[in-house]
Amino acid sequence: MKNIFSLNLNKSKRNYTIRDLIDLKGKKQLTQINVSTPDEAAAAQEAKIDLIIAPPTGNIKEIREKADKTFLTVGIPFLKYETKEKITKKAFELIEIGVDSIHCGSWNLDFMSHLKNFNIPFQGHSGFVPSQSTWLGGIRAYGKNFHEAKKIFNHVKKIENTGAWAVEIECVPEKIMSEISNNTNMLTISIGSGRFADIQFLFAEDILGYSTIKTPRHAKVYRNFVKMYEKLQVERVKAFTEYKKDVVSNKFPSNKN
Repeated sequence: MKNIFSLNLNKSKRNYTIRDLIDLKGKKQLTQINVSTPDEAAAAQEAKIDLIIAPPTGNIKEIREKADKTFLTVGIPFLKYETKEKITKKAFELIEIGVDSIHCGSWNLDFMSHLKNFNIPFQGHSGFVPSQSTWLGGIRAYGKNFHEAKKIFNHVKKIENTGAWAVEIECVPEKIMSEISNNTNMLTISIGSGRFADIQFLFAEDILGYSTIKTPRHAKVYRNFVKMYEKLQVERVKAFTEYKKDVVSNKFPSNKN
């Protein structure tokens, strides 16, 4: 663990700093999980997951507290914060609560370069970017031909020039990912792009098996939380039914209650 001052000047400990991550490029493959609840964040930290990422929902402060020593990135949706002023203000709000890095998944390059002026760490997104799928002809793997692979490579280099420390590369061929990773100073994050990235990334909802959509081919399910949740609901109904029955039969409240 490293002693650090967060960008909000609070003293804390982290498993990795930006400097550590950059120095590890090409030396060690890391793990990253997208978490959506404080419990998932706490589990990720206990499991020694290297990096976590989360959406900018109302529970970010709790996620930070539950995984207080794990490097945390938070995404900011471009559609909700559509000006440089709004997006920078939101970045500052997240830094204020101890977030370590910003995910600029749907931002334009100009906005990313703007964030660099404040020395705030951020990562980009290339390859198949879901919000841009209409330009790709729908939801599909991207980069299977020379023209597409060249576009991805050029996009990654443009992201690098904005000052990003990392880039998530989604659903591109493994060999393309390998070439990109070997030709950028940024850490590369693979989601559905094979083994040759610096960081492997999956969503907690896929790992735990409770996603509301069909599990992507590139993901791996390790538990069946849907079945567990169904069992919990059955037990809830049984418990409530027993409670009502006790009230009707005058068994509740008893002297103990």
